[in-house]
Amino acid sequence: MLSIKPIKALSDNYIWLVTTNEGSIVIDPGESKQIIDLIKSNKIDLEGILITHHHYDHTNGIEEILKYKKVEVYGPKNNVNSVTKRVKQNDVFNLIGLKFEVIETPGHTLDHIAFYSFEDGKSFLFCGDTLFSGGCGRVFEGTYSQMYESLKKLSKLPEDTQIFCGHEYTESNANFAKKFDMKCPLLKQKILDIKFKRRNNK
Repeated sequence: MLSIKPIKALSDNYIWLVTTNEGSIVIDPGESKQIIDLIKSNKIDLEGILITHHHYDHTNGIEEILKYKKVEVYGPKNNVNSVTKRVKQNDVFNLIGLKFEVIETPGHTLDHIAFYSFEDGKSFLFCGDTLFSGGCGRVFEGTYSQMYESLKKLSKLPEDTQIFCGHEYTESNANFAKKFDMKCPLLKQKILDIKFKRRNNK
C-alpha cells in the first residue's frame, strides 16, 4: 500500500505525507502542528523527514516534530542543523520500503535537491520549489543556467512521473502564461480546470 497525501501549510505550501505498510515520512514540513497531531493520535508511525532545501517554509516544523518522534532527517548540505543525513546527487537510500534517489536541482537555492522514487511501476518525484504546474521556482541563490539544467535533469524522468511540488502556484502560473499565449488550447483547458476545481472546492 502506498499513499501520498498533501497537508496544506502556511499560505500556499504543501507538506507531503507518504505512507506505506512500513510507516510514514513527511517532506518539507514548514509547520509542525498537523504532523504532531497525527503522531500523537497514532494515525502515523513517522520514520523519517525529507527536506529539499533550507528555506524556513520547508523546514520550520522539523525541530518541534523531533520532540515527539526522533527520526532521521534527510537533506542537502546546508545550514539546517536538524539534518542528520546529508545527501547529494545520485545518493540512494531506503525508507518505509521505498527506494529514493537524490537529484541535485540548484537554481531556486544552491542546495536544492529532489527525491525520486520508482516502485511497483509507479514513478514519483518530490521536487520542492524547482518545478510547478505551469512554471518553475524563482531563482534566488542560483543562476538561470543552473535552473535550466536542473529542469533538463527532471525532464529525463519517465513521462508518467507524478510530480509533487512544494507550493500551490497553478492558478498564478496559468494567469501569467495566458498573457503571452492565450491561443494555446492546453493552457485554455488548464484555466477552465482551475476554475472548475475552485468552484467545487477541490
